[in-house]
Amino acid sequence: MDKQPLTPLAQAVQQVLADITSLTEVEQVSLDQAQGRVLSKALVSPIAVPPFANSQMDGYAGRFDELRAETFLPVRLRVPAGSSPPELPFGSLARIFTGAPIPEGADTVIMQEDMTTQEQDGQLFARPSRLPDCKGRFVRQSGADIQPGQILLGPGRRLGSADIGFLASVGVQKVDVFRQPRVAIFSTGDELVQPGGALGPGQIFDSNRPMMRTVFGQYGLSVSDLGRLPDKADATREALQRASHSHDMVLTCGGVSVGEEDHVKAAVTALGSLRLWKLAMKPGKPFAFGQINRCYFVGLPGNPVSAWVTFFLLGQLLLRRLEGETAPNLLKFTAPAGFDWPRPDPREEFLRGRLDDQGFLHIHARQDSHILSSLVESTGLIRIPGNTTVVQGDRLDFFPYRF
Repeated sequence: MDKQPLTPLAQAVQQVLADITSLTEVEQVSLDQAQGRVLSKALVSPIAVPPFANSQMDGYAGRFDELRAETFLPVRLRVPAGSSPPELPFGSLARIFTGAPIPEGADTVIMQEDMTTQEQDGQLFARPSRLPDCKGRFVRQSGADIQPGQILLGPGRRLGSADIGFLASVGVQKVDVFRQPRVAIFSTGDELVQPGGALGPGQIFDSNRPMMRTVFGQYGLSVSDLGRLPDKADATREALQRASHSHDMVLTCGGVSVGEEDHVKAAVTALGSLRLWKLAMKPGKPFAFGQINRCYFVGLPGNPVSAWVTFFLLGQLLLRRLEGETAPNLLKFTAPAGFDWPRPDPREEFLRGRLDDQGFLHIHARQDSHILSSLVESTGLIRIPGNTTVVQGDRLDFFPYRF
C-alpha cells in the first residue's frame, strides 16, 4: 500500500504554477479573433481618449464668466456629435449634444434641465436657471481618460469582451498573443463505451472525454481526442510517449489510482517524471501532474465529478499558466451556510451547492463522486476545511462555476 502523504490543494496549486513554463511562441491576431487569448506584450495607446474635448451632457456650451452673469444669451451654434463647429462668438451660447466637440471659446456646459429658454424675433435665447459651480463643468477634456503612449493592458492578460472594446476604442486592430497550447486527451479503462455505442456487460458510457473536450473548447482550444487507453501497460506507455512528441499537454481521465489495472501513473514515471500525486481533497484525491519529454502531463481521477472538480480547481490554473496568463486565479467569495455539516472529513472538502436568493449556501443532496447530476443541478463548489464541522450561519468559501 502506498503511504505517500497527501498534498493540500493550496500547496499543489503553488507547486504546479511554479513548475509550469509558459509557452513563448507569439502570433499576431486580429481584434475579432483575440477573445480569450493571452497578450504577449504590453499594449500602449496610439491616441488620446477622448481625442477632443466634448460634452458629457445634452445642454448648452458657453464661457463660464458669461454663464455666471445670469443674463439671456443668444444661441448662435448647434453642435451635434460628429460635427466640426466654428469658434463660439463672444456673448453667445451653443446648443450642444452628448459627445459633441466643444467649440473653441466655450469652456463649460450647462445641462438642458438647468437652462431657461425663450424666443424673441425668431431667435432662441437661454440662461442658466442653476449657475455652474465651476469652470469646465460637464466638459470631458482631451486625454482625460487615456493619454497617448499610456499602457492599456499588460502582458499575460487574458482578453475579455470589455478588453476588446477598450482596445477598439483607441483604434487597435491587431494584437500579439501567445500561441495556444496543443492538448491531447485520453480516457482510460476497458469498461468505457462511447456515446452512441451499445453497452455490454460491465460497461458504461465514457462521459469524461466529451466533458473535458468541452472544457477546453470554452478556452477556444481545439484538442486531439486520442480515444481510450486500454488497460495494458505497454500500450499505455507507447500512446503517452507518442502523444508527448506533438503536444504541450496530455490529459488522461482515470488510470492514476493504485489498482492493478491503473497503468498511467507507472507509464508517466517510466517515461518522464511524476511531480505531484494524490491531493488532500474530496473529491479528487487521485490527481497527478508530471512531465513526459517537454510535454506536461495531467492525470484526472476516473470518477466524472472528481475529474471535473480537480480540473476546475487545479487543472485550469495549470492550463492558464501554460497559455501565458501571469496570475491565474479562481473567482470566490464567502457566504453563510444554510446547512449543517456534522461529519467532517480529514481532507478539505468541496461540496456541490448553490447560493439562494437570501445569500445562503445550500448543498446538493447527493455528493457521491460519480453523480454528474450534482454538478448540473448546482452552481458552484462550497469549500469545507479538513476536520471542520459546519453549522448554519458559518461563513464558507464559494467558488461559482466559471471557466
